[in-house]
This record gives sequence, structure tokens and C-alpha cells, in this order.
Amino acid sequence: MGWMTSSGVSIHYEVSGRGQRSLILVHELGGTLDSWDAVLPLLEPEFRILRFDQRGSGLSEKVRKPFTIDDHVQDLQSILEVVELPPPYYLAGMAAGAAVVLGFVHRRGAEAAAAVLCAAATDVGPDRRQFLLDRADLACREGMRAVADVTLARSFPPVVRHDPAVFEDYRGRLLANDPVCYAAANRALLDAHLDEAIAGLRCRCLVLAGAHDGLRPPEDVAALARRLPGAEFAVLNTAHVMPVQAPELFAEHLLEFFLR
Repeated sequence: MGWMTSSGVSIHYEVSGRGQRSLILVHELGGTLDSWDAVLPLLEPEFRILRFDQRGSGLSEKVRKPFTIDDHVQDLQSILEVVELPPPYYLAGMAAGAAVVLGFVHRRGAEAAAAVLCAAATDVGPDRRQFLLDRADLACREGMRAVADVTLARSFPPVVRHDPAVFEDYRGRLLANDPVCYAAANRALLDAHLDEAIAGLRCRCLVLAGAHDGLRPPEDVAALARRLPGAEFAVLNTAHVMPVQAPELFAEHLLEFFLR
């Protein structure tokens, strides 16, 4: 566990694992590095793993200035300057975290071995744009409890709530978000410009969708996969937060793809 400063913001990160390959895991909007806890035991024998709390999330600093996907990419680059994690990098990003992965690979493609994009949040159509704006405004006005259950109905629906304790833990972490930073994270997606990164992707890429995902349905994720040169695509029997909802299934697909 450690902290470092990136562009004047304190960023919390953790490094674990005993494998020879370097893996970077990037959490979802509203999540923390704890979103990867259940898959760590399955991945650590093969990888040395870096996780971090994005600015405004988890144990990272709660900021009051707007931030962007590019800021998250810069934070990741800053962490890599202080930790011993050599390239080439394997990367996995969940939802908005997948946007960060794409931005990082676009900047440092020569150092990327392969990427897994889970329920990738890379485009914002008119309906989704209004949803993000409304959710951000409501969180700021009334706090996280006003948005949590509506969001979870789409991202963590009852059909994938196999273990009540797992769901309650995830819900508790969501409620613990700073509402202002959560709103800023929603707005950051509105200004993400990833067309160039998508068109220019050159590393191996696997795009995963959740069959029960109400935030990023499989048809939306498949449309992204078709835009990524040479990307593979699969639908898993889970929803939006795959490493939490189906850790064994998720880890199986990640390992099969990365270790070819």
C-alpha cells in the first residue's frame, strides 16, 4: 500500500502478486481498487499487479476541481514512475476504467502487451449523456444514497446478487463515495475523446460484456469491439461489475487471453 502525488493530487495505490508479468487493473466509476479483491488470488501467481484508487475515489484525495479521463491516465503514468513494475504491461479496465486503459495504451502503446476492456464506457450518446448529467446533479444535491440504488438496479441487478454479503459490501463502498467527486467522475465521461485511441489500438484486445448489464448492454459493447482493430469479443453470464459479480469466470477469461 502506498501514496504518491500526481499533478498536486494524492493517489493511493497497491502492488501485489508474485508473477513475472506486469498487470495494471483500473476500477469502474464509483468503485475503488477493492473492486478487484476477489480476483487477486486467481491472478497473483501469474502477475505482479498494480491497482490504484482514481483521484476522488477510495483513499485517494477528494478533489474539488473538475478532472478528465486524461487526468486518470496521467495519474497512472505518475504511479509507474515510482513503483517497480516494468513493461510490457497487461491491462484490464472496468467500464470507465476501460476508457483510462485506452487512453494509456494510446500514449504508451509500445509498452502494452494486451488489454481487456470490461463493459467499456467509451462513448456517450444523447440518452446516456442526460443520464450522467442527471446522476451527477442528484448526487451533488442529495448525496450518494439518492443515486446508489437506481444505479445498482442496472449495474448489479438481482439476477447476479448470488451472495448477499458481496452485494452489500459493494453497495456500501458505493455509498461511501464523496458525492462531489462522484459527480465529477460522471462528468469526466462526457468529455472523453477516444476515437483516435480506438482507431489506433495495436495491442491484442479482448472486449467483455455482461449478459445482464443494464448500463452497458452487450449490443453496445459489441459495437465498440467492432471498432477496435482485431479485437475479440465475449459475453459473460454476469452484469456490469464482472470481477465482483463473477470473479472466477472473469479471471478465467482474462488468464486464457493474457497467457496465450
